[in-house]
Amino acid sequence: MQPPRSWFDDIQQTGLSPLAAYYLWRGLAPSTRQNYNTPRSRFTRFCSLADYRHPNGACFPAKTTWLIEWLCSLAGTVKVQTMKLHLCGIKPYQLDLGLECSAFIDPRLERTLQGIKRDHNQPDRQPRTPLTRPNLLHILRQLPGSEYNEIVPGAAFILAFARFLRVGQFTYWVSDLNLGSPFGNYFLTKRSIKLFNQATHMELTLPASKTDPFRHGICLLIAASNDKGCPVEAMKRLALIDTHRPPSVPLFCRSSAKCKNQSWSTKGGYGPPGPPGPP
Repeated sequence: MQPPRSWFDDIQQTGLSPLAAYYLWRGLAPSTRQNYNTPRSRFTRFCSLADYRHPNGACFPAKTTWLIEWLCSLAGTVKVQTMKLHLCGIKPYQLDLGLECSAFIDPRLERTLQGIKRDHNQPDRQPRTPLTRPNLLHILRQLPGSEYNEIVPGAAFILAFARFLRVGQFTYWVSDLNLGSPFGNYFLTKRSIKLFNQATHMELTLPASKTDPFRHGICLLIAASNDKGCPVEAMKRLALIDTHRPPSVPLFCRSSAKCKNQSWSTKGGYGPPGPPGPP
């Protein structure tokens, strides 16, 4: 996946070569960078409206006072925990630019967040019960049909429960489909599942995981449970109703007809990523 033109131009101004800029971009997962885009754009817009800029017209590196004023402008509309995530989204951009990040460790930031939390009386989190097998079976009873759009979510719930998968390990953004062929390096595809004739177990290969930073792939064995929540049977049902799609496409998709026409087809001319020049 190529870096965006705007990011690439910013990094090249720091003196890095196109090759170095590419590998710097690859240092974070595409989904992580996508999550960081929102707080960075919001902070940039706030600085523009408040006329917080350096002599060169840029709002980076961010000053502590600018960050505090920005957080105060969000008070009452955004949870304090979300504000902390916003700060975590801005800092990596400054790191990419080679800018000092001392503003983010200023103790006044934390004190401001505590003041916002105290003044706006942020409610406590609602209690959440563990997702037990009876709860899973109750969910599956709400999807009794045999249509594609009813089988897919049920299969996703069952697989995620069987191996305690994180949400990011079995879901993806629509924009991630633009990766083309490299999609399978980050997300589950049909070839991630290997079924056996004995139906006693199956193999799930996770292409990307926090415990596998070099993406060698992690193979997990999943035993059959021989009940309504059996992962082996769920994957078999999905395979039977999903025979028309090639193995390189996403494992879970909302609509069979829609998936068939998505842009991840290898006929689209996508190739494996490599160290590119400027996009």
